[in-house]
Amino acid sequence: MRARLRTRLRWSSRSPRDEGEATELAAIMIGVFALLLLFLMMGVRWVTAEAAQAASQRALEIAQAPSATNPAVDAVARRITAGVLLISGTDVRIGQQEDLVSVTVTAHSPLGGAVSSTATGPRIHFVPQQQSGLHR
Repeated sequence: MRARLRTRLRWSSRSPRDEGEATELAAIMIGVFALLLLFLMMGVRWVTAEAAQAASQRALEIAQAPSATNPAVDAVARRITAGVLLISGTDVRIGQQEDLVSVTVTAHSPLGGAVSSTATGPRIHFVPQQQSGLHR
């Protein structure tokens, strides 16, 4: 029996109490990896949402102009989201009512999922200033 114990001690420098440490370390590392992955996904979603919001606001400014065209609004929104490397695709929807214009920009993330942002505002009409008959 002593020979077995000596052989075991020679080949293994760990004590019997240390047997479960590898399993505990693996569980902790999986948890840390999952937490880092969660933070990465939240960061990508946040960047995607910010780009969609910025694109919808800027596209609304273009859409409110008296001479606005749908291709121009679409191009502005796509140009803004194309500048963000974390966005894999963009959809632009323009809604026009009598005096309101709305632009919805949907930005697609490469990790899956999409974020939409809608901006709505009044249509701007150009009203020329009336000239008065008084001259100074």
